Amino acid sequence: MSDTSTAQTIQTGAGPSGAGFNPRPLYLVAALAAVAAFAFWGGIENLFKRWGEQQELSHGYFLPVIAGWMIWARREALRGSLGKPVLLGVAGVAVSAIVLVLSELTVTSLMIFQHLAMILLFSSLALALGGWRVFWLTLLPIGFMLFMVPPPYWVITVLSQQFQLWSSQLGVAMIELLGIPVFLSGNIIDLGDYKLQVAEACSGLRYLFPFLSLGFLAAYLFQAPLWQRAIVFLSTIPITIVMNSFRIAVTGLLVQRFGPEHAEGFIHMFEGWVVFILCLALLFGVIALMARISGNKSFTDLLGLPDIEPRSDAGVWTKDRFMLHAGVSIALLAAAGAYVHFGISNILRVPDRVDLAGLPYELEGWRNDVQHVDSATVDVLGADDYLITNLTSPEKEQFNLYIAYLDMQRHGHSWHSPRQCIPGGGWQIVDHKVQPVTLEDGSRFHYNRIVIENRGARQLLYYWYDQRSRRIANEFVMKALLIFDAVRLRRTDGAMIRIMTPVSQNETMETADARLLGFMNKIDPMLDPYVPPADAPATRAFDPNDYD
Repeated sequence: MSDTSTAQTIQTGAGPSGAGFNPRPLYLVAALAAVAAFAFWGGIENLFKRWGEQQELSHGYFLPVIAGWMIWARREALRGSLGKPVLLGVAGVAVSAIVLVLSELTVTSLMIFQHLAMILLFSSLALALGGWRVFWLTLLPIGFMLFMVPPPYWVITVLSQQFQLWSSQLGVAMIELLGIPVFLSGNIIDLGDYKLQVAEACSGLRYLFPFLSLGFLAAYLFQAPLWQRAIVFLSTIPITIVMNSFRIAVTGLLVQRFGPEHAEGFIHMFEGWVVFILCLALLFGVIALMARISGNKSFTDLLGLPDIEPRSDAGVWTKDRFMLHAGVSIALLAAAGAYVHFGISNILRVPDRVDLAGLPYELEGWRNDVQHVDSATVDVLGADDYLITNLTSPEKEQFNLYIAYLDMQRHGHSWHSPRQCIPGGGWQIVDHKVQPVTLEDGSRFHYNRIVIENRGARQLLYYWYDQRSRRIANEFVMKALLIFDAVRLRRTDGAMIRIMTPVSQNETMETADARLLGFMNKIDPMLDPYVPPADAPATRAFDPNDYD
């Protein structure tokens, strides 16, 4: 269908605009936007919360605007490409609504499901209201919004640890090239008189997440073959790692020459901005290189919006089909939103249990020193019941026990992984493994074994998740089973258990492991009254006022 025939069709009233246009389609679009915002309000709030709380995600505010600009730039092609609204798009809207309900019912702590459902909704509406050609024209701009979706906290923790390790190793290599004696222990760079800790904030993720989205946008604007665009986008990862290592090396050099004040404050922040600008310069260098390969052209000649011509769809756009699909989509989203906001509160159940405060007193002959924390720390822990205590056995063996119990995991209400919290206390993870264990009662499970260090002091810790008769090491597996148990048992309660013992300078890790395994065998059989198993009665309903 030509542009002329498309314009004639629209003017006769068959299309969404023109002289014979009825405004009802626009009213339906506005109603769709309002109902979608109502249904996904929790996910939208969580997006703004994560963008505001985590510096590596603060660029997220701009990404919906950029995606909107990308769609606006294609408006003429979209107008000329309207085709038969597709029923499969309505099915996609239904899937989005189902994912929304399941995410609220089960694992709101994994809000990524709800965020991805929103993006699926946008693409589904393009197909349901505008046809296949509109769907394909909006797929890339809508897909760009994937960069605004915050990864789960534990994913950021794992990535941060790996980036810290890579940045530390490369940074030390660069310092050695400058002829400065240096020693790396974990993430501690020892310069002799000074020691630099490559903290989580210096891992490079603050560059990586915004730089990935910039790299994608640059590849979108770069008018070159697909393989060259892919190189431009993927180059952002090594550029980030190398330049963050360069930043660490420069900081080490300044600290070694002028003192530790150069590792913090304004100068540290200034170095970060300089490095980010250098990252952009290197990215433009990659684009210039690709442009040279494309025919000795300046890369500025190859940067610009892609020229997209309108193409007619296989079918003809009709107002009746548009309004039918829009109306069904509104009904689906309204039903899902109403169920999420008003009908879900009595679904999940909370089992009866004994408060954790009584657990240390079951260890006869042991001395315990229960630790109490302030209300701000309690809010950070996010636990409905918790226990932090230092324990000394009759044989003078020392342990620390931390248990955080949740009645249910909803509205971001979940545990903070020890791997996320340990670096904040100045400790560095020097070894992490997932180990199997068979307890004296014959039960078997896997746990996380971690060795941490801080200024020569060492600690050995184990942690695992105990939820509804399962003991799990992996956070992702724990979240997946949460969905299953929410449907099967109508429960999402459980605990995170961490046990720890100091390791003296003159003892081996094997000795410390034997001591901690003995404590694990002692404490685990006592937990059922405090961490209810799967067959525990659960009669108390969820009260939304407790979690808002």
